[in-house]
Amino acid sequence: MTRLGQGAEPRRPAFKTVVNLLLVFVLLYLFLGGIGMLGQGVKELGKNPQYNKDAPVEGVRKYRDVVYEVFSYAENPLVGLFIGILATSIFQSSSFTTSFAVSLVVTTPLTLHQAIPIIMGANIGTSVTAVGVSFAHVRRADEFERAYGAAIVHDFYKTLTVLLLFPLEWIVWRLTGQGFLERLSLALARTFSGGAAAGEEPTNVLRVVVNPLVQGAERLLGDGLGLGHVPVNIVLTVLGLVLLFAALIYLTVILRNLVLLRVERVFDQVLFRNAAAAFVVGLALTSVVQSSSVTTSLAVPLAGAGLLTISQVYPYMLGAAIGTTVTALIASFATSADTPALAEVGVALAFAHTLFNVLGSAVWYLFRRVPISMATWFARIAGHSSRWAVMYVAGFFFVLPILVIGAYWLLK
Repeated sequence: MTRLGQGAEPRRPAFKTVVNLLLVFVLLYLFLGGIGMLGQGVKELGKNPQYNKDAPVEGVRKYRDVVYEVFSYAENPLVGLFIGILATSIFQSSSFTTSFAVSLVVTTPLTLHQAIPIIMGANIGTSVTAVGVSFAHVRRADEFERAYGAAIVHDFYKTLTVLLLFPLEWIVWRLTGQGFLERLSLALARTFSGGAAAGEEPTNVLRVVVNPLVQGAERLLGDGLGLGHVPVNIVLTVLGLVLLFAALIYLTVILRNLVLLRVERVFDQVLFRNAAAAFVVGLALTSVVQSSSVTTSLAVPLAGAGLLTISQVYPYMLGAAIGTTVTALIASFATSADTPALAEVGVALAFAHTLFNVLGSAVWYLFRRVPISMATWFARIAGHSSRWAVMYVAGFFFVLPILVIGAYWLLK
């Protein structure tokens, strides 16, 4: 682990440490608010402006027609995988992609088997937030290398899991008529859900915390400045990006000062003292905030500042990946549904999401040297030339999915 300034910095007054810690919490809140604004702005841009959730009109769908049209291409499992990547990368929410897939399964000819690749793609797409966050360190090559490596190890783990489970799912489906994850998730759903279709969705703590900031910005732009629906959400999206990166840049500066004051001991000796502790921290934190994008992104500036290594971050990422599926699974049992069939499909997809990450974590923790070595190698290249990092993010999360979906549209 990098020890910044070890033995070279004189002891500082305690009040400065307290001030720095308070600034960390303020900047973390602004960072979370930036993610909230970004997600809210993009989601609202995708919604149909004629849709009213309080007084729904028959034939008026929640999202714009283009969103439904793109998801309809998921009848091809490979295209469905890239739809999951693209949708989650754009909307910054695997929850959106998962819930949308559920609604399509019960309202269109799309099957559970075809929806599972969308879930796999959503797992990859959700890592784009952490990768994007690492670019706040791009001005310092050493920091960027550490931050970028910590971010992409999550992506590489998810991609390796897809490379393992996607062919297995397809082969078993071809041989038996039902995919591997499809069979297991349906069996678990029928065992545990009982087809119940009632309940209240659990409170999303993160949304409650950042809502005042997000809603305040929306009111200021809409009521204060008189902007329309589309301009408000475009500005909200841009404002979220600016706030996210500004908070991260200053957060890194503060964290660097705290490292010099031996705050890294908290991470070394308590939170990340071993793989089990790091895994539990990732699992518990994600269960609280209900967003793996947030918890994985929080580890990136810590790695960039030298508090954490890729090896310490990796089990934390695995815990976060499973944590977000556990909360989604609980929500699927409690979320209201119109029919028992809808409830069962929702629970089955949630189980598929959980199984994907549990199986992937089990395999790629045993062979953890593979994703860690890949991330370390590519982060070293990106540290020397950031254009490779930009090309990877743009190409893998956006250009490649668009090309695959576009090719299928042309050939269909």
